[in-house]
Amino acid sequence: MNTNNQLLSKNNLPIPFAKRNVGPLGYFFVWVGLAVIIATFALGGDGVQTMNLGWVLLACFLANLALGFFISATGDIGIEHGLTFPVYMRAPFGVFGTHLPTLIRAVLGSFWFGIQTYFGALAINYIFMYFTGFDSWLFWYVVFAAVQVINTAFGFKAVERFANIAAPSIIIISIYLYIRLEGIATADGINVWNTVLGSEGTTGFVWNTFIVLFFINMAFWSTAASDSQNLTRHVRTTRFEKRWWKRNQNALMGHMVALPLTQSAMIIIGGVSMIAVNNWNPVEAIQSISTGMVLLVMLVLVVFAQWSTNAASNLLTPAIVFSDIFPKVSYAGGVVITGILGSVIQPWALMEALTEFLNVMSSVYSAIVGVVVADYYILRKRRINVTDLYKKDGQFSYAKGWNLAGLFALVAGVGMAAIFSSYAFLVGFAASLVVYYFLAKYWWFKKYKQAEIEEQHPDKYLGTTDGRDWVLDEQSNEVVSVKTAGASMDKVI
Repeated sequence: MNTNNQLLSKNNLPIPFAKRNVGPLGYFFVWVGLAVIIATFALGGDGVQTMNLGWVLLACFLANLALGFFISATGDIGIEHGLTFPVYMRAPFGVFGTHLPTLIRAVLGSFWFGIQTYFGALAINYIFMYFTGFDSWLFWYVVFAAVQVINTAFGFKAVERFANIAAPSIIIISIYLYIRLEGIATADGINVWNTVLGSEGTTGFVWNTFIVLFFINMAFWSTAASDSQNLTRHVRTTRFEKRWWKRNQNALMGHMVALPLTQSAMIIIGGVSMIAVNNWNPVEAIQSISTGMVLLVMLVLVVFAQWSTNAASNLLTPAIVFSDIFPKVSYAGGVVITGILGSVIQPWALMEALTEFLNVMSSVYSAIVGVVVADYYILRKRRINVTDLYKKDGQFSYAKGWNLAGLFALVAGVGMAAIFSSYAFLVGFAASLVVYYFLAKYWWFKKYKQAEIEEQHPDKYLGTTDGRDWVLDEQSNEVVSVKTAGASMDKVI
């Protein structure tokens, strides 16, 4: 390992084809566990104030289906090249500029870690208060945070193993909650699918509510739309497969199936809970409808739900970012930093401003996604000079480490999304994509030539599509291209 090259560490090397061992079912379970956010229940509860549950559900399902496509699009970077989010971002932002968007992602991930851990701690505290009388949510917050940090520090395989336990648990609790809550509503003569709680509401379609729910739902997982390669780089794929959907089919099980279905289930439960017991919060709802061992089991499953989300999204990605920014910090060290940061800022105190926070978050991530799509698909045609991503003086060093086309596009995307906040994700995405494309193509890349573009997109810059891995050469201390031809592997000079 080249200790003099801070761009290169054992934490950020591409994952070779042979070491990608997560299959479709495993990835499906990762996303079932990952997609459970307590705040999603609040959207269901808010939605049924002005529109019936069927329309609320449709807004959520369509939003997450659309978002699943964006996640899959950026996730191809991990499938094709095995790269992490911070390393790839050196291409559209520069070897130093990458720290701006990735650090934003890390801080916001830490924010969500704190929120999810808080809700899990409340559930644990209620369990012990109910059975022993001990009451201290802060104590259980510290314990729960520590357990999650330790689990995630062991790497993605440990995250996947836990997801295999958590995902079935989440499915069970979802079914149980729905049956119990609908039963309570039915006993009171209420049809949960044809009820609107607001005094001026209608059981029909309400455009304003529908569009707000659609874009807020997109905001929830706009994070993964920017950095999904951190997950997809672990997913099994097929060599020499040129068809995009076929190459990404295992990953699609998570993004296009598990995500929309899980988020839709959370929306339904939040809406039904609000209608049945006038409370969207499932932790409090469980306490009001369950007793004894049933209560214990349900609350344990709530804890599993928060744990699985934090491990796969709110700890793993920030840890990768921190270890990339600070090369002396290991991945495990990055996990610890994330846990501490997410706790110190006490994000649960800001839950009242959740909608506003989500709009800001969506504007940032949508702009990042627009830049990535323009850079990876439109300009580079999925080719990337991976070896230079790890060189201080390579083609991605640009102007003192900054790609100004990416920076200006990010600012433009965030600004436009803020102006048109009701449509933040799509507006931010479109604005940054257009600005980056024109600035990069007709200005920045005229000054700083890109080999994969100048050479008319040769296949030697492809990864799995051309049977190629990117590995560390111990003698030269550089990342090099290694191509598979049948059973043999020959280094490509």
